[in-house]
Amino acid sequence: MKNDKASPMHYLMILPGVGFIILFLGSSIFLTVCQSFGLFSITGKSSFTLDNWKVIATQEARDSVFFSLKMGLLSSVGTILFTFPVALFLRKGGGGKRFLGSLIKIPLFIPALVAAFLIVNLISYHGIVNEALMKLGLLKEPLRMLNDRFGWGVIVIQIWKNLPFVLLIVMASLAGVRDDTVDAARNLGAGTWQVLINIYIPLTMPGILVSMILMFIKAFGDFPITSIAGPIYPSSISFRMHATATLYQEWDQAAVLGVIIIATALFVIWAYSRLAEFVQGEIR
Repeated sequence: MKNDKASPMHYLMILPGVGFIILFLGSSIFLTVCQSFGLFSITGKSSFTLDNWKVIATQEARDSVFFSLKMGLLSSVGTILFTFPVALFLRKGGGGKRFLGSLIKIPLFIPALVAAFLIVNLISYHGIVNEALMKLGLLKEPLRMLNDRFGWGVIVIQIWKNLPFVLLIVMASLAGVRDDTVDAARNLGAGTWQVLINIYIPLTMPGILVSMILMFIKAFGDFPITSIAGPIYPSSISFRMHATATLYQEWDQAAVLGVIIIATALFVIWAYSRLAEFVQGEIR
């Protein structure tokens, strides 16, 4: 029998990758947590204090947290709703498959800040969309789709920018669905919606959950898109963190907001792992 125990050589092989994560990412998280309590302060005297955490008691900070949570949730759900039908179409093939696949990959090569400016030109008050709708007589005056208080402009940009990334994960999950399983369901009388709900969605749920969690973390902590297309108030938590550190020079309070972002991401990952275990148990 083969020995399944890891040898010292195995640990040496993973040391470069794991060591990088522990050294740089771990030390950054450690310093951020310490600075939120006044230790290793950049601008002031380093001493333990809980005063910095009073920032979360302000209405502005709470509104920023709730706004970022809303953007993360709606962006992740919206991206999946747009991506799944496209992934099914590309899986089955058909006319225009190669052209559509190439068109969808374009946002992968565009930086987020540039993508935000591109969408701004489309959905601004006198942008292409409003001007076209007015020319067609569908609008009497332009709609405010940019910097709106709800954040629809941010959601649209997040979906467009991250759709190809999510599409790769969903298509990889769909590739694991056997064609004979679908054919057997159709032979037993299952319709299109039954196949979708009872076969495609359950079997690809792990990939859907992974893409949603990654999309949520990206949208929740996003800075460039929300700073360009987001509302004046409330701002995202990342934008408030940047303003607190650079404009007001309250680096320790900015560290508190950073800890909130980190803690939220860790909680969402934990919730995903529990949900993934439940879904896999239900599928079995």
